[in-house]
Amino acid sequence: MVKTLAKRIDRYFEVEKYGSTIKREILAGLSVYLSLAYIFVVNPAILSQAGMDVSAVLFATILASGLSTLFMGFYAKLPFALAPGLEMNGFFAFVVVGTIGLSWNEALGAVFWSGVLCLVLTYLPVRKAIIDAIPFGLKKAMAVSVGVFVFTIGLLLAGIVTFENGQLSSFGSPFTNKGYALIIGLVISVVLGLPKLKFPGGMLVAIVASTIFCKVVGIVVDDPAEMSANMFLALFQLDVIPRSISLLPVFLVFFLIDFYGSIGKFIGLTASTNLAKKDGTMVRMDKALYVDGGGTVLGSFLGTSSIITYVESAIGIAVGGRTGLVAIVCGILMLLSLVFTPLVGLVPVEATAGILIYVGYLLIKDTWESRELTSFDYVVSGLMAVFTFYTFSLDKTMLLGFGIYMIYQIFAKKSVNWYLIISTLLIGASVVMQYSLN
Repeated sequence: MVKTLAKRIDRYFEVEKYGSTIKREILAGLSVYLSLAYIFVVNPAILSQAGMDVSAVLFATILASGLSTLFMGFYAKLPFALAPGLEMNGFFAFVVVGTIGLSWNEALGAVFWSGVLCLVLTYLPVRKAIIDAIPFGLKKAMAVSVGVFVFTIGLLLAGIVTFENGQLSSFGSPFTNKGYALIIGLVISVVLGLPKLKFPGGMLVAIVASTIFCKVVGIVVDDPAEMSANMFLALFQLDVIPRSISLLPVFLVFFLIDFYGSIGKFIGLTASTNLAKKDGTMVRMDKALYVDGGGTVLGSFLGTSSIITYVESAIGIAVGGRTGLVAIVCGILMLLSLVFTPLVGLVPVEATAGILIYVGYLLIKDTWESRELTSFDYVVSGLMAVFTFYTFSLDKTMLLGFGIYMIYQIFAKKSVNWYLIISTLLIGASVVMQYSLN
């Protein structure tokens, strides 16, 4: 019976076709879950600054993340985990509610409409045209940028770099307890990932070892959210009827970051895997975008900010995970967090720093070694990599890359791709509106 079940799983997800195994997929799903479980602590803490109940946000975060990730696994059959984005919840709490003065109910309404527009554009032919307009070299450069972004997250969690107002502000010493946690995770990941060993659970071992070290030196999760009778307070409390013109730029920022950010991550995370097509795009991208947009709509009804695909999915891909089985394992563990909420706080974010450094390096290395890139592509990739590290953002980096390739096409190739131009202008508008709203 077990063999029959395994065959059915393999047939549905095409595990063997993509060069993986069921055991590897399970390990990858567990590794991804451990690497992003911190969001169940961080998201409630941030959205509570908008006046939302902590327990209600925790419930919404777990449910929206778990269901969206499961749907990514079953429907899109891709190894991605979804959860509320940190770039989104910070904008939601501190700008939309804190600065502009909208209620959190109105902010959830803006999140809802941004998800709806993502779904509409995914359905229309314009989505394919937008993706096809991205040059192959830019797709590879976006993959490098995602790798640098993941790498930088690791440095940030370890306190080695800090950012203020969207810019790199200072460097810290790696010789602290947080730095040692990074080193432990990184060394174990590198050693167990050596070609002679290729231990499939290496990153999981690294996370556990770093967690134990953090516990010993006193690095723990402070004041984790807990389940209480208030967990249903945010359900269906969104205000879907716009009551102010100030909602328009808010809605556009949510949409543009979500839509173009998702495309960038999908391309970046799969660029050097067998999930990427010859043109650099990803298999079943349309289904993945449906899940991404649908997750945002679901999250707005449950009571949380925009749901995005997490770059920590790169950890599962680096382990060897290639199918939706990774997402299903991760999604199930997310939903189980409803029952075992106290266990979520066992893995501090610092314990994942070293693994993120290693995964970021792998993403950069695999893409940088591509033989199909020109000297121009390498130069742009380098510029985007530096810009990603300096600004700690993907949307501003995408604006830089899209802008350079747009100018190159117009003046060097003397051709005009209007979808590339329009995309560049829309991303630019998003960045400008973020600055103006701040």
